[in-house]
Amino acid sequence: MTEPADVVVAGAGLAGACAALVLSRTRRVVVLEPGRPAGGASGAAAGLANPFMGRAAKPAWRHDEALDALAELADETDDGLFRRTGVLRPAASGTQATTFRERAGAHTDLDWLDADASAERWPLVSAPHGALVVRRGGSVDLAAFVEAALAVATARGARLVRARLTGWETDPLIAITDLGPIPTRALVLTLGDGARGLSALTDLPLHRVKGQTVRLARPAVLPAGHHAVAGAGYVVPRAGDVVAGATFDHSFVDLAPDPVLDAGLASRAAALVPSLAGARVLGRAAGVRLTVPSVVSSRRLPLAGPLPGHPGVWVLTGLGAKGLVTAPLLARLLPDALDGVRPLPAETALAPTV
Repeated sequence: MTEPADVVVAGAGLAGACAALVLSRTRRVVVLEPGRPAGGASGAAAGLANPFMGRAAKPAWRHDEALDALAELADETDDGLFRRTGVLRPAASGTQATTFRERAGAHTDLDWLDADASAERWPLVSAPHGALVVRRGGSVDLAAFVEAALAVATARGARLVRARLTGWETDPLIAITDLGPIPTRALVLTLGDGARGLSALTDLPLHRVKGQTVRLARPAVLPAGHHAVAGAGYVVPRAGDVVAGATFDHSFVDLAPDPVLDAGLASRAAALVPSLAGARVLGRAAGVRLTVPSVVSSRRLPLAGPLPGHPGVWVLTGLGAKGLVTAPLLARLLPDALDGVRPLPAETALAPTV
C-alpha cells in the first residue's frame, strides 16, 4: 500500500473506470474500490447513450465530442460494448412531434419519420405521432464496460485495490485508506454516492436520486439489435434480456430495489414496445445518482475539477442520468488538466454558474 502512484482514483463506477482507462495509458494508477466495481448507480443503469435528451430532445453538452469519446473508450476495451443501434424516440403528442420535426431539421444526427413511415420501419414500436431517430445513439452494458475498462487498465500496470478512501493529506499528497496510506501525485475522487462519508465533499451542491430498472425476458419477436427506445421510460434490448427503466425517487430511505415498482416499469416498457406486454421479470437493480441542481448549473452539468483548498485533489461527480455522454469526455480531458496543459471546462467547475 505504500508504493507510490502517479494517480489514485477513488471509486470504480463508470467515471472511475473511464478515468483509470485513460490515465493508465501514461501513468501509474491505483484504483480504490471497497466493494464490487459498478456496484452502485453504474450497475443499475440500462446504459442508454442518448445525446438528445428531455421532452424537447435538446442536444447534450458537447454531444459530438462526448459520443466520440464514448466510442473511443468502448473500442479500447471491446469493440462490441458500444451497441451503436441508434435511439428511437416516439413522440408522445402532436406538439412534441412538431418539436421533434424541428430538431431533425436543425441537426444532421437526427431523422424524423411520420407515423406511417415509423410503423413501416419499426412495426414493434408504438409511435402514433411519429418518431425521432437519433442515429449516433445506442447503449452500453455499463457493468461489462466498467469491468473491461479496469481489465485493460490493470493489464497496463494499474492496481485495483479493495480498499476504502478515508481521507488524504497534502504537502506531500497521500491518499489515506482503511488499509494504509498511498503516496500519490494526484487524487481523483469518482466516488458517486460514497462521497457522503468525506467531510471535504459535504458542501458540494449535489442532489441524491434513487433510480431503479427492471430486466425483462426478451420476446423472440424483438431482435437484440433493435434500436433502443426512449419515451416515457426506455427500453434497451440486449442479447439475453431487455432493460426497462427508470424511476426517479427524490425521497427515499431504503437503497434496495423494490419489487413493487416492477409492474409500473414493465407497463411503461410495453407502452413503447407492445410485444413486451406480459414479459417475465428476470430481475431488478437500483442505485443512487448524484445530480447538480438547476439553480447551480442551468444545464445540470457534472462537477469536475480541482477541489478548492486541497492541492492535488480532483473531483468528478454529479453525472446524474447523463453519465454515458459526460464521463468518457471528461476522462479524455483529464490528463491534460492534471498536467496543467489545459483546464477542464469552466462550466463543470466545482462552483458552476452556467
